[in-house]
Amino acid sequence: MSASPDFSPPRRVLIVDADVGMRESAAALVKLQGFEVAAAADGVEALTMFAREWFPVVITDSSVPAVDGIEFIARLRILSLAPVYIIMLTEIADVRFQERGYCMGVDQYLMRQNALAEIVGRVQAGVTAIRRRQSSRTGRAHEPATVDLENGAHTARHLVGRLRAEIVQAGRSRKTLQLLSIGLDAADAAAFHQHSTTGAISDTLLGAAHDAMRPKLDWVVRLPAPVNTCRLVVVMPESGPIEASAMEQTIRNAFVHWGLSSAASGIRLSTGLAAFAGDEDAPAALELLGQAERSRRTSDMMSKSSASRSESVPAQDAA
Repeated sequence: MSASPDFSPPRRVLIVDADVGMRESAAALVKLQGFEVAAAADGVEALTMFAREWFPVVITDSSVPAVDGIEFIARLRILSLAPVYIIMLTEIADVRFQERGYCMGVDQYLMRQNALAEIVGRVQAGVTAIRRRQSSRTGRAHEPATVDLENGAHTARHLVGRLRAEIVQAGRSRKTLQLLSIGLDAADAAAFHQHSTTGAISDTLLGAAHDAMRPKLDWVVRLPAPVNTCRLVVVMPESGPIEASAMEQTIRNAFVHWGLSSAASGIRLSTGLAAFAGDEDAPAALELLGQAERSRRTSDMMSKSSASRSESVPAQDAA
């Protein structure tokens, strides 16, 4: 039997920053984790180094000299013959600025003031992401399109890029784009474990979404989530209330035997919807995503409040 393929990329990192102190401090931290590190003071030097050797992880400042930071990313993507994970340092928290970078190829943003405290973790995440992208089955022709941020195979770059394209298309076609945010929350780990599944709970939720999706049109995002919770967002282009309702009902039907409507189950399924009609001012991708999540949270809070009032009625009657 042949050995399993090794998808581990070489442990090499390229750091691009005009600030010599930042370059040296970041390089020292990353080297301590066993990485080979090269550094460049400007974009031209960095592009030359990258063309000569594959650096799976690149850390660059957003205002890299000689070449604009976003332009530098675009050129780097053109040069790359193998996967590369790009971390951009910035002092700008504006979502529209960051969206432009994601669409050009940034994988993760890191606020400059926190960079040295977080850089090692981000580099390790980058190596993991590349390994999972190379070995992942996601994206095969027979499988629904899935952007998986939970397992690290994809990043905000993949989510923002795809969602931005859908927003632009909705604006051109004047057809409604809807985002259905879905949450599955358990009171504790035991609440999940009482139900028999063939894999992780998030896999069960993802499978339910796949079953409900329209082929070659809808796609889904699996988001990182706190412990004992699962989060999905289903992106539904050219859709209306009927499609959104059918999607939600199919997902709820997949969990009907869990007794989610009963307080005894210890599990809640909540949904929220955001829509862009196409004839409005186009939102940023992350803004539309945030609207769907806020809608889901509001719905969940109302549901919990309603359940609490229902439980209190028998006690009042008994009194």
